[in-house]
Amino acid sequence: MSKMQISVASLTACVAMSASAGVFDSYNLGSIDGQNGWTTRDNFTTSVTVGNWDQGVKQVNDANGNRKVWQISNAKQSTTYSSMPFSFTSSQVAGETNAALWNNRGPNGSSPYSPAQYGAYSATNSIYSSVSFRSATGAAQAGLGLTWSFSAKQSTVRMSYLRIQDNGSTGFDLLYSDPGANGGFASPSVTLATGLSYTQLHTIEMGLTFVDGVSNVGGSIYGNDIFTIRLNGQALYTGTSWEAYYDNYERITTGTPRLQAVDSVLFRVNNSTLGGTPGLTGNGFYFEDVVVNNSAIPAPGAAALVAMAGLMARRRRG
Repeated sequence: MSKMQISVASLTACVAMSASAGVFDSYNLGSIDGQNGWTTRDNFTTSVTVGNWDQGVKQVNDANGNRKVWQISNAKQSTTYSSMPFSFTSSQVAGETNAALWNNRGPNGSSPYSPAQYGAYSATNSIYSSVSFRSATGAAQAGLGLTWSFSAKQSTVRMSYLRIQDNGSTGFDLLYSDPGANGGFASPSVTLATGLSYTQLHTIEMGLTFVDGVSNVGGSIYGNDIFTIRLNGQALYTGTSWEAYYDNYERITTGTPRLQAVDSVLFRVNNSTLGGTPGLTGNGFYFEDVVVNNSAIPAPGAAALVAMAGLMARRRRG
């Protein structure tokens, strides 16, 4: 929809936001699984579904202070979803009217329900999350990356995709995938920011406002939900959710659009172009703050709205 690409030079004057420094101070050292609502596996503890990731709450004492952080890397990774690290849930399930928390993890985690089962229905139309992160080493870590998405807790779905990736030389890059016509992904991702400092604490905010229905432009379906990304207090991207993808490709009932609700954030250590990177073990990212709630999403600025209108006009002419 509307994006700007930001380099590290344009961010040197920005102060990274940290909504509540020390958020992990009340956590126990070791795996975050089961602490304050976090999970790194689904509800079934078979060997298929237990999440054995390189992550854990650590005590660090460095130039940024003496406190607990959550460390995670993709030293170990998988194509799974439901047993990846998931945050605690928001107080309310978010989605369009009558949307539900669908999942298909099945009775033992390996044999999916068919059709998929549903959980709670949406109670609000908005969800918000922010994370503050930096490099665990303060230097390049080739192959490091994870994706951060709104999702239904311990499910195989996600309604957004934002990737934090070490470019191996100048810093972190941020990439986002935005569905196109009928939920397709003509371009897998767009680069939103490049070369973010390894040592600076960066805060990413993402918010999703669900809007009932979809947009029909020239016979093609597009999402009309509003997805907003901010980096260190600066507006970075305004796009949409993955609703058009689920509407077209993963319907629960034939002929009926799928309304997918969310209640948490998925931290997924997988990428089809990267293998596991054992050399990252014990390092990767330090997350110093994670927020998930149902705050109202700031409306896109005038420039973003103009850009969105221009994009829709180009789609109509196409």
